[in-house]
Amino acid sequence: MVVGVNGSGKTTTCGKIARVLIADGRSVLLGAADTFRAAAADQLATWAVRVGAEVVRGPEGADPASVAFDAVRRGIETEIDTVLVDTAGRLQNKVGLMDELGKVKRVVEKQRQVDETLLVLDATTGQNGLEQARVFMEVVDVTGVVLTKLDGTAKGGIVIAVQRKLGIPVKLVGLGEGPDDLAPFEPKQFVDALLGTDA
Repeated sequence: MVVGVNGSGKTTTCGKIARVLIADGRSVLLGAADTFRAAAADQLATWAVRVGAEVVRGPEGADPASVAFDAVRRGIETEIDTVLVDTAGRLQNKVGLMDELGKVKRVVEKQRQVDETLLVLDATTGQNGLEQARVFMEVVDVTGVVLTKLDGTAKGGIVIAVQRKLGIPVKLVGLGEGPDDLAPFEPKQFVDALLGTDA
């Protein structure tokens, strides 16, 4: 599952992760469970075509949990290696929306255990990023952070607080909009960039 607030880059991150997995020889199915943002399913479908993945989507405004359930069921039936579920953006202070995200995870786990729940954090987010991470952690037990939008002036220093206070590891970084602009998190390079020192 890929979670985060609106505009953090979840859908793009799903596409990039799918590209990496497919390049590694794995089959991937994308679940378009962001049913609130009109263009989200179309954007995910475009990524699916670009990287060679299948996509499962529902009608606009459909129950996100039912779309996630259908995606996982399709993945099981067709013996897909990895199902990536793109969830709708959530403001961490909207209790009803966060409860719905918890429901998505519970519904998926009726069929298969969720191996990873990645929280997408925008590198331009300041201290609010820690609060985002704390609330998402409570609702869906986040297993890792993807730090996006590091291609600009943002340094993404908030992830240090997220890692220290919540113990959530940073796993990936997004370095741009292109399909190959996703990289494993390298702590030394990150600290050097944060401090402005040479590698």
